[in-house]
Amino acid sequence: MNGWILRPYPHGINRMSQFLDEGFIAIGWPGIGDLYSCERSTVYEKVFALYISDYGDPFCRDSSNTIWKFREEMQIGDVVLVVPFKEDSLEIAVGRIDSSYFFAPQYDETASSTDTGYNGFSHRKKVVWLEKRLPRSLLPEPVKKAFTKKTITMLNLEGYNRLIERLESRGHNLNERWEMSQHRKQLLETSMKMVLDVMQQKTPELADIFELLAQEVFQIFKESESLHIDLLTSKLNHVAMGQPAHLIPVDSNGSCQPLCLSMALNKWDGEGGFCFVAKQTMTYWLECLEENSRTLFLTSAWDELDFIEHYKAQFDAYAKKHQVVVILVNVNCFSMTYLG
Repeated sequence: MNGWILRPYPHGINRMSQFLDEGFIAIGWPGIGDLYSCERSTVYEKVFALYISDYGDPFCRDSSNTIWKFREEMQIGDVVLVVPFKEDSLEIAVGRIDSSYFFAPQYDETASSTDTGYNGFSHRKKVVWLEKRLPRSLLPEPVKKAFTKKTITMLNLEGYNRLIERLESRGHNLNERWEMSQHRKQLLETSMKMVLDVMQQKTPELADIFELLAQEVFQIFKESESLHIDLLTSKLNHVAMGQPAHLIPVDSNGSCQPLCLSMALNKWDGEGGFCFVAKQTMTYWLECLEENSRTLFLTSAWDELDFIEHYKAQFDAYAKKHQVVVILVNVNCFSMTYLG
C-alpha cells in the first residue's frame, strides 16, 4: 500500500465539503471523457486535444501524468490525505481508497467562472474516511514536508510509515486486510435478495441455481468480514461449473473463460427512473470486475435496453482487457444477451 497527498481543488474549485459528505475524491480536467479503458498515451492525446491551445504542451504532459497517477497508481486500500491550502483550512482529511476509477458524466461541465455544482470533478474514486478533521499540527514532520502545490503527491517510505504510526496511535488498525465496506456488503445482500425474489416468481429453476450461489457468498461474509477474493472466486466457480452449459456458456475457442453473469431487473422508482439500489449495485460490480476478473458476478442491473445503452461500452472494454465472457440475463423477459 502507498500514501498519497491530494489537493481538493478539481478544476480550481474547492470540493472538500463534497468529498467529506459523499465519500469520494476527484480531480479536474473536464471535457476529456471517461478514461477507464484508456491507455496512458490516449490520456495524453485527450488532454492535448482539449488544452494545448490555451496552456501548451508542458501543461498537457504534466496533466496527463497526474491523471494517470489518479486513475492507475492510486489503488484500493491506499491511504490518501486530502489537504486544503492553509488559507482555506488548517484541518485535513485522511481516508482509504475504496474503489477503482469511475467517471461521473453529470459533473463534467467545463464552465469555470462560477461553481455550477456540476463543473469539473467527474474523474472519481470512492473513499472511506478515517479522519475528517485532523489538525495539521498532529501530522509527522516527514508528511508535512511532502506537501507541495501539486494536485497529487506520493509519500515517500518514511512519510508513509510515520503516517501509519500516527493513525494507529489514534485507534486505526491499518495492518489488517482492507475490508469490504459495510454499505457494499449491504448492497450485495440486497441485490441478491431482489434478484432471487423475482426469479422465484418467474423462473424457479434459475432461482434454485442462483440461491446456491447466494448461499456461498453469504457464508463467506459470515466467516470473515474481509473480502477474500481467492476464496470467493473458488467457491463461486465451483458451484457455477456444475450448472447447465446453457446457463454458463464459458467455452470459447475450446477453452474455458471467466464469466460475468448479470441478472437484470426491470425495477423502476416511479417517475425517478431506475431504482437507486440497481444503479449502485451495477457500479459496484463493474469495479469488482476490474479488480478481479476471475470472479463470477451476479447482480441486479437495469432494464435490458437501458443497461446495454449505458454499460455495453464499458463491458466491451473489460471483456477485451481481461478476456471475460459477459452475459446479461433478463429474468423478466426470459432472455439472454451476449455482451462481449
